Amino acid sequence: MDNIEENKNHFMGYDFTMKHGGIDESRYKNVFYGDIEANNLEDIYEKLNVGNKPPTYKGYSLSVSDVIEVIEGADDNLNGKTFFCDDVGYRTIDFDTSKCQPMEGKRCVYITPGNKPLELKLNINEYDVLNNAVGGLIELTHPFDDEVCVVGNDEAKLIGMKGNRHIGESIYAGPILIVGDDGSEDFAELTQEQADKYMEMFAEPEQISDEEVKSDMGIRFIGFNY
Repeated sequence: MDNIEENKNHFMGYDFTMKHGGIDESRYKNVFYGDIEANNLEDIYEKLNVGNKPPTYKGYSLSVSDVIEVIEGADDNLNGKTFFCDDVGYRTIDFDTSKCQPMEGKRCVYITPGNKPLELKLNINEYDVLNNAVGGLIELTHPFDDEVCVVGNDEAKLIGMKGNRHIGESIYAGPILIVGDDGSEDFAELTQEQADKYMEMFAEPEQISDEEVKSDMGIRFIGFNY
């Protein structure tokens, strides 16, 4: 969670914050929810500060006064706890994330290879957001009998992205987004019923080998008839 700039405690350490009104959850905004490959809080800090940030991360670089909630991870000592990013290190705090300002955007479902799906809010009608989420040129498909669209990477298989999910008779590789598509010019927000449906449909990650992905590539070469 990002500490909002109008807050006088923005970028201030734990001791200063506690002396000047304490930690106010309503002054925070949720800027990321998802999976990060990390073994500890320092790994998380590095990825959200100086490393390649996750494609759906919508905040500035992680800094002092920001808050990290670890829902589930490799270290049981961190799971279910919330941490205040201090001047040096972290402080475990009581923090009610339900009081934070929600992520901006429209409800969608984000699915990455090897991971459980995520229900997110993204600005899905901004091309750069979609491009960043899927890691390249976007491709739109409509494999479901529903008012939704699957946004994927048009070159996912060509550039060796990992297999993600079987949908119909096809293998989708690389990250995908499921967004609402009611036939209008812009993508629509998924209804909660639709989000729940696709979260359940793709709840379990699939193990898809590179060979399976390659075998699903449809490449046709057309040459001149001299």
